[in-house]
Amino acid sequence: MRPSVPLLAALAAQACHSAGAPAGTLHSDSAGVAVATAVEPAWGPGEGWTVGEQPLLQIGTAIGDPDYQLDGVVGAVRLSSGDIVLGDGGSGELRRYDAGGTFVWRAAGEGEGPGEHQFLSYLGALAGDSLVSYDLALQRVQIFDAEGELVRTLPIESPWRGSMPRRALGVSGRHLVVSFADRTEMPEGGVVRWPHIRVATVDLADGAVEAVSNFPGAEQVVEDYGESVAFMAYDFGKGPRFAVTPGRLAAVDTDAFNIRSISLGDGGTERILRRDIAPTPVTSAHVDAEIEAYIETNVTYGGVSREQAEEMGRRRREDPRAPTLPVLRSIRLDEAGNLWVEPFFGAGIDVGPFEVFAADGAWLGAVSVPSGLRRGFTADMAPGLEIGDDYLLGVWSDAQGIEYVRLYSIDKS
Repeated sequence: MRPSVPLLAALAAQACHSAGAPAGTLHSDSAGVAVATAVEPAWGPGEGWTVGEQPLLQIGTAIGDPDYQLDGVVGAVRLSSGDIVLGDGGSGELRRYDAGGTFVWRAAGEGEGPGEHQFLSYLGALAGDSLVSYDLALQRVQIFDAEGELVRTLPIESPWRGSMPRRALGVSGRHLVVSFADRTEMPEGGVVRWPHIRVATVDLADGAVEAVSNFPGAEQVVEDYGESVAFMAYDFGKGPRFAVTPGRLAAVDTDAFNIRSISLGDGGTERILRRDIAPTPVTSAHVDAEIEAYIETNVTYGGVSREQAEEMGRRRREDPRAPTLPVLRSIRLDEAGNLWVEPFFGAGIDVGPFEVFAADGAWLGAVSVPSGLRRGFTADMAPGLEIGDDYLLGVWSDAQGIEYVRLYSIDKS
């Protein structure tokens, strides 16, 4: 990954200058916190940033050399040399390729020993091209040098009773930002926000954990059977989403377009970005499409017959579900601090372009990406997407489901 760029106001001004004056964003103040209310984008027709139609680099193949066969890539990072390192979840490996896409080395692998991964779920880059990985199953962080040699293994130990490390959200300096699931209180039956989420930083030198802020968990359904409880999915449920850039956490709950910029130093809210979006009601067409996708997923991946899957779909139709759609699916931060908002999509709902907002909250406009970007069954399961000043690095799939790591240019002229 290229060296991180500080979140300076000059960068926001530069981003706005390239798009014209942000007349469609209202700026105000609430109890000392800057509030940006996005009304309309600054970019007019034919203006704005564009992502190249063809990749500058592609890694991946369906058959042939195993050095290029990918299986469940969790993310990729670009080093200062232009080389690419990816994390292959299926094998637990880290693999490095040069700037032209030629294989260089592999490190780590599947297992529980030093330098191995049981469930590789995150890969990030540190200053000096060191690499940091997170193992969801073993709840540990590992640091590798630029040649793939193991430097350090750190278990993540929660300082809070009943809380467990959950997801690695990103890197800030020499810290890994991690979410913890707080299961200290079991919920009663019904639709609940559980478990609650605590975001914290983990010092990559000694493993020290410091809390940043707390958030309600994702909506789910709890069935209380007296001696036991069952947790079920809540279709179209709302929940927290996060993005990280050095010194800053962006956080939003998908029930409303209200994105907070939070200091990773003291946990204080520094800025709020708002849009007044009326909730979209869930219709019978949404439900039909969701049930059909559920049936097909169980036939394809669940090892059940179509008849069994259709019966499961009929039962699923009777389950409770949210009355409205989430207002967005995910958020990302690029290296300049611009916020990329992924609109909500699902079965029967087309995938729209990202909406991009400058670091000061100014709404710039929409940026489309080439089709096939891997987005995961849920936003939490989506592979990492690295957005540099002039490039986009992520994971794409073709019509046959073959994975590719691709590098695309971003034109801001």
